Amino acid sequence: MQASENKKIKKKKSVNTEIANTKNVRHRIWLRVISFAVVVVLLLIGAGKLCDPIRLGLQDSVSERERYLLHLLSEPEEMVDVAILGDSESYTLVSTYQLWKEAGIASYIGGQSGQWIGESYFSLKKILKRQSPKVLILETNEFFSRGDASVIKDAAKSAQEFARQMFPILKYHRFWKMEPADPKLQTTIFNGFELRAAVTPYTGGGYMHATDDRTPVTFITRYYLDKIKRLCDAHGTKLLFVTAPSPVNHTMQRHNEVQALADALAVPYLDLNLNTEELGIDWNLDTLDGGDHLNYTGCQKATAYLQWYMQTHYTLPDRRDDVRYEAWNKQAEEFEKLLPQP
Repeated sequence: MQASENKKIKKKKSVNTEIANTKNVRHRIWLRVISFAVVVVLLLIGAGKLCDPIRLGLQDSVSERERYLLHLLSEPEEMVDVAILGDSESYTLVSTYQLWKEAGIASYIGGQSGQWIGESYFSLKKILKRQSPKVLILETNEFFSRGDASVIKDAAKSAQEFARQMFPILKYHRFWKMEPADPKLQTTIFNGFELRAAVTPYTGGGYMHATDDRTPVTFITRYYLDKIKRLCDAHGTKLLFVTAPSPVNHTMQRHNEVQALADALAVPYLDLNLNTEELGIDWNLDTLDGGDHLNYTGCQKATAYLQWYMQTHYTLPDRRDDVRYEAWNKQAEEFEKLLPQP
């Protein structure tokens, strides 16, 4: 009887030892996995710092898509009063040179070709670490860049963008191929505004046809718009939605959707497609590429209206006599030499 009991005890101890050993093995495996993951993360972070174009002074050597935003992020602290974000429509919506020359408004374009709303949010977070813009102009064409993407695709896109922001090496992994750009490049750009004077007429006729229909944006667009609004509110920045004149991209259905979004978020909305006659837009002369983007003359007209609106609704100081902006005045003088003569 005693022998039988001893066998049971030994067997139980053996089982317990085996379980304990299995747990220890699992713990060691998990510890190695976690340690490996930590090392990988640290390496990615370190590599991202090493290939940072701003730290390397290679802002002009990256693609045009990234260039304007990187220059904005390189500006000395507390210089920018109006920030402009959006896709390529933002490039030709506002002449930062004109705002500076005529009113001393310190504005800067940080848009990107094909920028989607998640990129705008992360860009704004970076901007607000160094700047305190009084106004953020958000060009609305990017609201529709996700088309009819599913929630799953939107989530995957958002996760991808989060990873790119966390680990810049994923974005700038070809930094070793970068070479210093032509020094003349900066004389052709003023605070993200590049002179584009070519003309390709739009001949498609009217495009803002009355309707109550709407072109819905995706869930992820609504999600990031809400985050952008909250971020602006937290930093005392006034958010302004603006749609650039663009018969190729815009419709009344899109207008109705943006207006509904603006109303829900309590954000003012200017759709310049509704008053092209008031602006003086001539689609035979004022478009760069057949109604997709404005050219230089079209941008002048849109900027004049936006300048009036901002000076009417916001308090924006004239910075032209501020010694901190001496470089901006010199840059404006160089940029002015490129302008078409009347």
